Parts: sequence; C-alpha cells; structure tokens
Amino acid sequence: MDRLGLENDLLVELLHYWSKQALPGCLPGRKDIDPLDIPHLLPFCELIDVEKEPLDFIYRLLGTKIDHITREKYTGMRVSDIPTQRAPSLIFDLYSQVAKSGKPVRAVLPYVGEKLKTKEVECLVLPLAANGQDVDMLLGGIALSNMEVRLLAGL
Repeated sequence: MDRLGLENDLLVELLHYWSKQALPGCLPGRKDIDPLDIPHLLPFCELIDVEKEPLDFIYRLLGTKIDHITREKYTGMRVSDIPTQRAPSLIFDLYSQVAKSGKPVRAVLPYVGEKLKTKEVECLVLPLAANGQDVDMLLGGIALSNMEVRLLAGL
C-alpha cells in the first residue's frame, strides 16, 4: 500500500493496519478494527461518526495524545458545533473528502493549540463502512510531524 506521503511512523503503521482489515474490494468496518491489535496507536487515534443528512461528524472517541495536542476535549461533540472546525474549515473539508470518496487522505494541518513551538500536525483519515461500501465512520490518526518531534526534542 502507498504511504500517502506520511512522515510519522505511527500513522504509517495505522494505514497499513487499516489496509489489512478489509476484504478485497471492500472498506473495513468498525467491527474489523480491534483495539487489542494496536494498543500503542490508540493514544493517537480518533473514531468519528459520519452523519449524512445534513453532512456532519461526531467525535465518538479521541486518544489521550490527541487530547494533549488539542485545546479541548471533543469526545461527543459535533464538528459543526466547534467554531474552528465547522464548515467551511480545513478539518470539515478533510472529513467530507474521506466520507464522500471512501479513500484515505493524509493532510498536514496548522496547529492551533497552546504549544508555542508546534506549528503543524500530521493527520491521517481513513474511511470505515459497516457494509463495506458506504462510509459511516472515520478512523483518524493525529501526530506531530517528524520535523516537529525533532524541534521539540531540541535536535
């Protein structure tokens, strides 16, 4: 599977795990993702419900590292209720693209939190479909880019 230009090794691992979970020609569903298979990735992961009409997204679960990266605890919140994420925004557009296309997408987004040395985060958004075709959830991974990790470490 193509790495989609991912820099962070944890996100590469998440992409490879996701790609192995589906039957040929189908998207994996939430039932195919076993947290026991990837415990070291969970702090960087998020599960997002997709609502179709009108299009919106609900944060079902966010890993502890995501809570450290973001300024808020978004679990249970709708993206449309978050001023910095509601449409039009980069994050809403990213989730919409994956929900509509059924294809994974990598993005580097500006960091808007309190860590002054951090300028951006690398994101991976993966489609999930209970029936193998129609996206009903998103599996996301968020991490500092390798450059940001080196800067924070003083390397």
